[in-house]
Amino acid sequence: MRLSMLALAGLLCGPAWADDDAAALQLADQASLPAEKPRDLKLLLEAAAIASPGAQGGQRLSVDLRWDGRLGPQWRAVFADRLDQDFADSPQRGHGVNTLKEAYLSHEFDAATLLDFGRINTRYGVGVGYNPTDFLGVGTVRSVVSADQASLRENRLGNAMLRWQRLWDNASLTAIWSPKLADGPSGHGMSLDFGASNPRERALLAYSYRFSEALNPQWLLLQEQGRSPQLGFNLSRVLGDATVAYVEWAGGRQAPDWPRWLGEVDDSWNNRLASGLTWTGSNKLSLTLEGEYDGGAPGLDDWRRLARSPFYRLYRMQMATGGVLPARRAALARASWQDALLDNLDLTAMRAASLDDHSGMNWAEARYHLGPVDLALQWQRFDGGALSQYGAGLAKPSWQLVFDYFH
Repeated sequence: MRLSMLALAGLLCGPAWADDDAAALQLADQASLPAEKPRDLKLLLEAAAIASPGAQGGQRLSVDLRWDGRLGPQWRAVFADRLDQDFADSPQRGHGVNTLKEAYLSHEFDAATLLDFGRINTRYGVGVGYNPTDFLGVGTVRSVVSADQASLRENRLGNAMLRWQRLWDNASLTAIWSPKLADGPSGHGMSLDFGASNPRERALLAYSYRFSEALNPQWLLLQEQGRSPQLGFNLSRVLGDATVAYVEWAGGRQAPDWPRWLGEVDDSWNNRLASGLTWTGSNKLSLTLEGEYDGGAPGLDDWRRLARSPFYRLYRMQMATGGVLPARRAALARASWQDALLDNLDLTAMRAASLDDHSGMNWAEARYHLGPVDLALQWQRFDGGALSQYGAGLAKPSWQLVFDYFH
């Protein structure tokens, strides 16, 4: 798997958006809202050029296809796939990575009960930069094309699973069984890579209950083959007219690899947390501040020991597949402004920082929408010591020019 250095920071943090299929079982007041009928076929063609002073440039061509259609009154099929073809200054040095995001069938027993089977991309969590309850998404990123968190959650492998969903007036329940299909990730670009998406047998329960219009928490329980159960909790709450507060927590006994590499044995209870505030103004400007914590990740002293060990490179490679915090404490600041300065121009900027070694990543994007075409210019820069969390990235700024065509 080839991961662009330009998007390295995207590997260190992930976004938080609602699960597409869970939206099919929203509570009654939400389901009754009128919605435009979705198109069966959506196609994205993308071309990008990457440049950084003093470093080798590159180009990328991507094709992203999604088909979501009805096969009958009670049957629905979904297929989503993405191919990224990278070129290191010449077509002869190209390398392609295919990501089968989703391929599944869905059966509706009635208006409140669904059964899905196939490869499905679940997206749990209310956090913006880190999602500790996104249990099944860990390790499923094959190709990173942007540091934007939404891109990481969208452009990753789904898990092969059987999923049952049930809706009541004020509650919903999801049960998932995901079998083991392979032992480990594949390095072949065209692989289905079930070793990354289904490395062990797993079962997941997710339950939501609406206590009121403004209070709808979610509880999760994960059981993995050979591992201790993990608990999860999600809650967001509107504060006033413009601010949303959110908290996402997961906890359980864990035995990460890095303590064993350092000659220690650690299978203690670890808490993982993402909590923050998002403010949205009347001018479509949104500001987010988020704190992040993983009790099972190395703190500053352990990170320094790990950086001096022969396992440091292996640890960073493990972290490069997304979904976890490389170090114990982190923070995210993000600003997005729709129709900024002029119509159809969106501006986004963010900084992800380690609170342990104070290294960080800065990323910004200007995106202009022109009918079916988007033009985007992205900038990225890392700062920190050579062995810090973000200091391994490019110290000089890098640029990416992106052309998107939607059909």
